[in-house]
Amino acid sequence: MKGVIYKGIHDIEVEELPMPEPTDNDIVVKVMRNGICGSDLHAYNLGGDEIGVYPGAAIGHEFVGIVTTVGKNVINIKPDDHVFINPSIAKKNPGMLAMAGGLSQYNLIENATINKNVFELPKDLPFDRAVVIEPYSVGIHGKNLAHPDKTMSYCIFGAGPVGLAAASGLLMQGITDVVVVDIDDKRLQFAANLGAKTINSSDTNLHDNLISLFGSGKGLMGDQRVGVDVYIDCVGIPTFINDVITFGKFGAKFIVVALGDQPVTFKPQFLAMNEISLIGSAIYTPIDIKEAISNIKHTDNPFPEIVSVHYPLEQSREAFDRANTDKTMVKVVIDVNE
Repeated sequence: MKGVIYKGIHDIEVEELPMPEPTDNDIVVKVMRNGICGSDLHAYNLGGDEIGVYPGAAIGHEFVGIVTTVGKNVINIKPDDHVFINPSIAKKNPGMLAMAGGLSQYNLIENATINKNVFELPKDLPFDRAVVIEPYSVGIHGKNLAHPDKTMSYCIFGAGPVGLAAASGLLMQGITDVVVVDIDDKRLQFAANLGAKTINSSDTNLHDNLISLFGSGKGLMGDQRVGVDVYIDCVGIPTFINDVITFGKFGAKFIVVALGDQPVTFKPQFLAMNEISLIGSAIYTPIDIKEAISNIKHTDNPFPEIVSVHYPLEQSREAFDRANTDKTMVKVVIDVNE
């Protein structure tokens, strides 16, 4: 079989690999689709040490496929099942999320457990839709950390796959006070197609636009502030966290999903005085994954249309280069097996 191996910065190769050898507790999955993630591109551009991608690793973690082999101790999973794999626990060694092997034609899933690291998919759900489950789950987890309800308002920074996922997740549960902020009109149009409000922060005043959409809130000292309840950062630009600390209302939440690589500097007193919560969001839970799968089952849900282009496995380097340089591409997907 073939698989993509990370060699270093701007260096990946499709190589011949040995077939997986499962134990009685494992399964083997024939990978059908794998999306290229922002963390993959981080390793590709800057090196992978910070995010746990090391030279020689079989990379890829946004994948779906078909079960081919099932160990005798594995229950409720059978050959020919269509599945999504939770890459964060696809391997028994911790910290291998980004080295889960989703860009290998056949992938060993260790200690396979249904609804933990293996999630069954309907066989009539196309893999071209199912491939977005992983980034969808990331965005859904971010919004779920705020315990959302219909009385709350949300501002999402970034109209990439995860920002659009957070917006879609909120909208799919009937929450309408959702705005997506970006500087790319094409991506903002996709957010609008989901049903979100949009702000292009490059040509308008963010503070004033948020107040026009959601009204004003108050700070501890009675000063006028922006009335947004929850901010979800899916882009990692330091300006946004400073903006929210400057104008966020008393009790606002700022949820950090993006893996921003730039330091952020602010005065903690302003965070404290207005009880602004700064919350980190790390991957997802089984509940988030099930919510993503449920949402994707709705054929009128446009979120899976974030997939912009497909490449065959043999053209993985070209796929990475396209995802890296062509900002019109929201999600590049590699067809690992046809």
